[in-house]
Amino acid sequence: MRSTPRSSASSSSISQGRFLPGALLAARYRIIALLGRGGMGEVYRADDLTLAQPVALKFLPEALTDDPASLERFRNEVRIARRISHPNVCRIYDIGEADGLTFLSMEYVDGEDLGSLLRRIGRLPGDKALEIARKLCAGLAAAHDKGVLHRDLKPANIMLNSQGEVTIMDFGLAELAEHITQDQVRYGTPAYMAPEQLAGKEVSTKSDIYSLGLVLYEIFTGKRAFQAETLAEIVRTRTETPTPANPSSLVLPPAK
Repeated sequence: MRSTPRSSASSSSISQGRFLPGALLAARYRIIALLGRGGMGEVYRADDLTLAQPVALKFLPEALTDDPASLERFRNEVRIARRISHPNVCRIYDIGEADGLTFLSMEYVDGEDLGSLLRRIGRLPGDKALEIARKLCAGLAAAHDKGVLHRDLKPANIMLNSQGEVTIMDFGLAELAEHITQDQVRYGTPAYMAPEQLAGKEVSTKSDIYSLGLVLYEIFTGKRAFQAETLAEIVRTRTETPTPANPSSLVLPPAK
């Protein structure tokens, strides 16, 4: 399964990712562009030449490609995400290998992540915010119905496509509730964790719902519920002021 051309370690190729546009992976996927890079890996837009449709391909970070534990978590992401079938949850198709690198193929969503949108325009119009909120609730409920906890729900992991449809993304930390061990309780993004997660006590569907509440707060107000950056600041802020400002005091008209 040869991929050609593959990028080198030059500064220009680093900005483009490991694979250049036009690379053919597993004799099936034609790379179009690098979509993003982070601690959990690289994601590329590609064309599935067999099914003639766009897909997204997610690769582990290079430093983790030979790590058995990371590879198992990657496979588990596919197993977990494929349990869920819902219009507001990103579909995971399969797992594959090219040039010794493991990747997963998933639905390509042509749009913008909610975090980027909120930074760009601030809060959303009330009717649009309500529509997004309903779809997020429906998608998360579909995951919970299958016993799956997302554990990293935040604006950056929510996509809005050009038609305004909402998709919950990135199930890299998702797990079945009964399989989460004590040392995994704090997995996720601290700014969107529930208090019991921050305290290292437990994680449950209620924790996901708390994270959802923080996301909805941003959608309707354009502001974070808690203004803190570091883990220490987050813990201190939540302890001193466990309840955020009433949204009505920020942008919504008070109820009569």
